[in-house]
Amino acid sequence: MKKLTAILSLIILFSCGQQENKTNQGATKKIESVKTETDQTKITFYKVNGKGILLGDNIKLLDENFKEIKDISYLNEQFVDLTEVSDKYHKIKPTDDYCQEFKYVKIKTKDLVGYVDGRKIYEPIKNTQNKIVTIDNNEISFIATTYFGIGVSDDDGLTGCSINTPVVFSDKSVNYEGLVKMLKNKNYEDNYAYFELKDDDGANDEILSIDKQDDKYLVKIKRTYQEGGANLLVEVYKDKNGTFVAEIIKNERTEE
Repeated sequence: MKKLTAILSLIILFSCGQQENKTNQGATKKIESVKTETDQTKITFYKVNGKGILLGDNIKLLDENFKEIKDISYLNEQFVDLTEVSDKYHKIKPTDDYCQEFKYVKIKTKDLVGYVDGRKIYEPIKNTQNKIVTIDNNEISFIATTYFGIGVSDDDGLTGCSINTPVVFSDKSVNYEGLVKMLKNKNYEDNYAYFELKDDDGANDEILSIDKQDDKYLVKIKRTYQEGGANLLVEVYKDKNGTFVAEIIKNERTEE
């Protein structure tokens, strides 16, 4: 019971830090916006200065009245600049439940500017789960992300909302920064397509070490459940198509 209480406390602490990171990057100057959902409702935005990865199906770019400009699903898994974030959460339909609420985010690329549903943006954040190491004079990093929707906890505690947040992997030797695809095997049968570090009411992951063997990075992870835990060994490498993939080759349960 003490372990469960400790895990839940850590989750709430991490989530609060992530929420602060979302709306307080760079300058926190409010913009009294003329952008409206209806003729009566104004939305206030904060200026930010960050980057995020667009991720998901059916990604739409919106104008100042939140009407569709174009489908930008072709930018899936691509980095974009973040310049503004709404200060409150919104719903697409009045009947949407709490877990479907999100913040609007203004994005910019070389060719376009507009707003997107914040659930389509995953932003790298400062987090105790982040791991940066140097191997053979080459920097490797795994950085946690968060999105602009409702997380696993809020100011009132646990929300019951389910969320997957992919890790941003960087390998400077090949000038790569992006996501890592998960390979299914007996140790991983989940349908989520990307490597992530668990940080919810079910489990919490901690990277213990990163080593290299031939062309593969070996990542040791300690996973803590509400009861017990597990030691994971994950191989990260380029497949035959040149795509970075992750494969869990060991998943040993422990009793703590």
